[in-house]
This record gives sequence, C-alpha cells and structure tokens, in this order.
Amino acid sequence: MTDIEPIIQPRMSRDRFVAFAFAASDILLELDASGTVVFVDGATRGILGRQMEDIHGKLFFDLLPEADATIAQTVMADMDKKHRMDKTEISVKNIYGDAVPFMMSGFRLSNLQNHTYLALSVLKGDVSTDLLFRRDFDTGMLKTQSFVEIANEKIQAAKERGEDVKLTLVGLPDLKTLLDQLSEEARAALMMEISDYIRSKSIDGDTAGILDPESYSFVHAGTGEPAKLVEDIIKITQKADPMGKGVAVEATTLNANPGALTKTDSANALLYTLNQFAHRAGEDFTIESLSGGYKKLLDETVQKMSSFKQTVGGHDFKLAFQPIVDLKSGLIHHYEVLVRINNQETFKNPFEFITFGEQAGIIGDFDLLMCQKVFEVLEKTANKGNHPLVAVNISGKSLGSMLFKDALRRLIALNQRTRKQMIFEVTESSKIEDLATANTFIQEMREQGNLCCLDDFGTGESSFEYLRNLQVDFIKIDGSYVRESLKTQRGRHMLKAMAGLCRDLNVTTIGEMVEDEKAAAMLWESGVKFGQGYLFGKPDIDENTIINCKKPTPFYQGIMRAKKFDKKDRAWWSAANS
Repeated sequence: MTDIEPIIQPRMSRDRFVAFAFAASDILLELDASGTVVFVDGATRGILGRQMEDIHGKLFFDLLPEADATIAQTVMADMDKKHRMDKTEISVKNIYGDAVPFMMSGFRLSNLQNHTYLALSVLKGDVSTDLLFRRDFDTGMLKTQSFVEIANEKIQAAKERGEDVKLTLVGLPDLKTLLDQLSEEARAALMMEISDYIRSKSIDGDTAGILDPESYSFVHAGTGEPAKLVEDIIKITQKADPMGKGVAVEATTLNANPGALTKTDSANALLYTLNQFAHRAGEDFTIESLSGGYKKLLDETVQKMSSFKQTVGGHDFKLAFQPIVDLKSGLIHHYEVLVRINNQETFKNPFEFITFGEQAGIIGDFDLLMCQKVFEVLEKTANKGNHPLVAVNISGKSLGSMLFKDALRRLIALNQRTRKQMIFEVTESSKIEDLATANTFIQEMREQGNLCCLDDFGTGESSFEYLRNLQVDFIKIDGSYVRESLKTQRGRHMLKAMAGLCRDLNVTTIGEMVEDEKAAAMLWESGVKFGQGYLFGKPDIDENTIINCKKPTPFYQGIMRAKKFDKKDRAWWSAANS
C-alpha cells in the first residue's frame, strides 16, 4: 500500500478530499482508463444546464467541442509520465451545445486503476453567453424569463402538432420558514431534491422554472395528477424537516395555451401569469382562484396588453415634471419626468400601467418612448437657449434587454446636443438579474456624460445589493424613510446611516416625499443633499416649467429659512435632535 492510498480510499477521507477540491473548483470528474466519467459532482446544472446523471457514464471527450477534445486528449496523454496536468483552458458543451470555458487541472494515480481526477473551474469573466444567468445557481432550474422563453417554444410546438400540454404551478408558501431552520448543507440538499423532482415531471426533464424559492412552474404532457405531486413534495419536505412536519404544498394545472394568441402575446401572457402567481398579487388571490379563473385572467391579460400597446403606440400619455431641489440653497438641480396616462379605464394610475408592463415583459418599448419624448422637449428648450437636467425612469427589466440597450444607444446617437442633459433613473420595481452586465451599461452611459440614479432605495430586498454592484451618481431614498425619520429616533438613525454610507461611497442622496419644511430640515441634518416632494412643487405637465432649472423654487428658500419654525416646531426640533 502506498502512502497516498489511505488518503483517497476510506469514505470519510475521500469526502474530505472532495471538499478540499471544491474549495477551488466548480465541477469534479473522475474518469476511468477509457475516459468514461465514473464520478461527477458540482454545479453541473447551474453552469451547464445538465443533470449530473446526464454526464455520468459518458465519454468525457464527447462532452467537449471537437478542437477542445483534441487538446484534452493531448494533455492527458502527457499525464502517463508526470501524473499531473498543467492548468489548461478548455470548453465543455452545455445543454444547448454552447461552449462554456473552464480552467481544467487534474492528476492520475496508477494505484487507483489509472483513473484520472479532473477539477473544472468556470472562467466566468470569459463566458460570452448569459448561460450563468439563465439558471438559478442553487437548483439548476431556469429563472423566470428563461423558463418563459423555453416553455413558450414547447407550448407552440405542441400546439402545431395538435398535442395537449399543461402548465402546472407549485407553491410552497411556508418553505422559507423551514429553510431558515436548516443548516446550509441541508438547505441546499432540500432545494435540489425539490427541483430534481419537479424537473423530472417536465417535458424533456428541463422545462421547469423557479419563480422564487417558494414558487415553481413546469410544462408537461396533458396527463398527471396534481394531488400526487403535492403528496410527493410534502414527503420530501417532511424528510428534511427535523420535526418531521414538512410544509404545505399547493398546485394547480392549467391549459398552457387556451386561446389563439400570437407567439409573442402568448409568451407575454405566460410571463404575466407566472408573476401574478409568484407574487400572489391581490388580497383575494389564491391558487384556487387562479385555477378557476385562468381563462378570465388570460383574457384580461391580453386586453391589458392591447391597451398598453395602444397607449405606447398612440403616445396617449403626458409628461409631468417635478423639481429636485438643493436643500441648502433652494435651487432646482434637475427635474424628474413622470407619466400621466390619458385613458384610465384599464389602468387606474401610472403605477399600475408601469407594473403591468414590467410583469408582462413589454416595458422596454415604453421606456424607450419616454426617452424619445424627453429628448424632443430638451431639443425645444435648447433652441431657446435653456439646458436643464432631466431624469428619466428606466426599468431594471429594460436594462436586462440587449434590444432595449441597442435602441437606446441609437436614440442617444441622434441627440448628441442634449444627451448630457438626461439623467437615467433606474427603478427597483423589477429586479435586475444580471447586475454585472447592467453596471457595464450604466458605466458606459456615465463615461459618455450621463448621470445615473438608483430610485426608491431601501424599499426592495435588493437595495444594498444594487448599491454594492451598481456604481451610480445619485441614490433616491424612499419617502417611507423620510416619514419614519419624522416620527421615531430609530427612523432618524436609519436615515443618517443611509446618508452616511452613500457619502462614503461618493454617492449623492435625494430624499423623497418632502411635504413640509420640518422634513427638509431633517433630511439636511441627516446628511441628505437634495429633496423632492410637494414642498418644492407638484408634477407639472407644462414642459416649459423645466426652464426654471438652476433657479430657486418659489416654495422653498433653503435650509436657513426652513429652521425658522414656530414655538411648537422648535420644541419638536430640539427633542428630535437631543
């Protein structure tokens, strides 16, 4: 027995060896003397879209593009002499046939039947496709947008063949509570077991998506029993639960494409339905109501899409401009552009209009049109010798679209005279999946002269993740923090902490919903530089209002005047800052 055998062969030692290898690698493989994969572990699903079972038993070289297979055979032949492999860049084919680049290292032991042990580390910075962002890393399941694209393809193909396919939605509303009780290893194992089970029920074993950690969906043939699926998933959670209780599971199966929709409208309707399910939109929304009223929901979705497109195509809305003011001087720094919908029969307010556009995946057209309309206004004011700064909202969903970004670049190229007057305000109402790519585009805009702002900071779960990954010029603190700072000491501490963090990051802060001078004073004392709210001016549909940029607002004369409170307010101010 050699010195190395006791390290490799006992099970506990082997597990420890694997753990060390994983510290530096994403995928581990063991090949027998013929090059066949006899052991595989790691993030094969998240990176390659492949189940580990799909790789086990395959000839390793068949998993590689032809040129890379030749490279692998050459470097492995050299291992007959020195037993170790120098680090080698190599690509592995993912489930779609795309080449994903890895750094490969390995060794071979003659006393272990000449088996080869390979460690693959993905070269994430060199991946040209968005594969790493199409899937949830923990489960390997498709993320919502990617699932919609693939599911819609399957649905349309089945429709053309006259086959019946169904869409099943699965909800585990208490799963997060159970996950919080488990160790990191147990959490990962449970999520994988749930996703493996759901994927196994889907068409081709990979037409399943994760909407959020408690909501899933998959497309399957027109058979299957939701009751059996619910029972099986409950058993999976019971097995993982230290108390053996598990969690409640709800499921409903829907006709995947009941109407004569176009391919695009079908995908948008599907995306909207999934978002409604994942967010349980509406007080009365239940999985039962979705199952019973799916056809109605689909009809309403199609009608809303038609109304949305008519509003955008017919430019059936107005621009409204609200000032953002320097709290110290009272000067208007820039204006935010808001939208006012003319036809409010379908959408009661702009928030409903924009939220629907995001959830249905069609907000990009509206965002682009808003930029176009604002450029037209800026061109008019430039002809009159005025050059105001104006902020335009862009959905995080739009930043994830290459088509939108290319179209915006073309629009900016046509408006070079006024382009630097536009501030891009990224809204957090729709989560940005690929923050690195979004930041690359934001930096491109900043380098060419556009200021960028992160809107509604503090309202979403991703706020600090955005601040960490997106380099911007402004942060707009949500009005709820401003109101809370006027009520409690804790609220004031929170506001000061946010402003201090942004100051350290060289990011300028803007406070929302400033309705009186007390709020303005509180913001200034907390370190916030700018304010927005009714104190400084309501949104105005008169586009000529923006010529007042860099001038004092008539409603507020700066922080010195704001401190001239009456006796009651002075007592409040003293108590608030004691």
